[in-house]
Amino acid sequence: MKTSGLIILALALAGCVKTIPGPKIDPALSSLIPPDTILLAGARLDQLQKTPIYQKHLANRTVPLIDDFPKQIGLQVRRQDLWELLLISDGKQSVVLGRGKFADEAEPRIERPGSTRFGYKGYNLVGDEREAVLLVSPTVIGLGPTPALRSLIDNKGKSTGPPSNLAEQLKVMPAEAVFWTVYGGGVAKLPFNAPGDMANFNKIIASIQSGSMYLDLRTGINGLATGTCGSDQDAKSLYDALRALAGLARLAIPQAQPGKEQPEKGRMLDGLRITQDSHKVNIHIEEPEDLVSPLLELWLGPAKPK
Repeated sequence: MKTSGLIILALALAGCVKTIPGPKIDPALSSLIPPDTILLAGARLDQLQKTPIYQKHLANRTVPLIDDFPKQIGLQVRRQDLWELLLISDGKQSVVLGRGKFADEAEPRIERPGSTRFGYKGYNLVGDEREAVLLVSPTVIGLGPTPALRSLIDNKGKSTGPPSNLAEQLKVMPAEAVFWTVYGGGVAKLPFNAPGDMANFNKIIASIQSGSMYLDLRTGINGLATGTCGSDQDAKSLYDALRALAGLARLAIPQAQPGKEQPEKGRMLDGLRITQDSHKVNIHIEEPEDLVSPLLELWLGPAKPK
């Protein structure tokens, strides 16, 4: 075949490849998502560790999101060997899946004191009837309630990835998002009793039919959180509640003194912009790199070497 023919064939084949926008979910994890999933949350740790923000602010400090998973599954795993985390929830039970290099041999050696090893449909679990670690492969491990892990195995091979309502929300996110969440509705109230006027949040939360959030850490902290309500009025209630919270937070911050810069916390609030678009309420996140360190201290506490 002539070179021109090869080029035409290559272009034709490339046109048949379907590129799915949004952050990527590793196929080894995506194939385990049950059809009744209402919430997914992902962390692309391999991509995160390539960002200047990680290298400058996170590489040498303890980060629970990254460091706790290996401890909970009972393995010594280097950060660079943990590539991706995926939380899957049906609104009642949640499972965390990890993708990474967990063993050089055929099966990781899980060490969890007091746990026993048992099998289910050809897969090994380590734990008890309440909670366990599921050994899917040398590069995929699950952690969660044992009944939920068994259900995950029951559905393996039947999954086509995220349910359509969650997949649609993922498509509008940038592929570079390192943290993301999509929610398809189903949680009727907050998992705790809110005090005073905050109790109204239960009603507001119930009005959210779907939601999403992502963070992009290539330059500073940028992202978008969106809640879609059942009506314009419900969205207005959510918008007003969030604006009220932001106002209370701003009142708690000392005012800038004449001739001095605005306090860091005030600048952090300036990086959060709340808008309403019909049924949707958005929180736009635009925090510059010079605020990353104080934001991390606010979120994670004072830096402690890992």
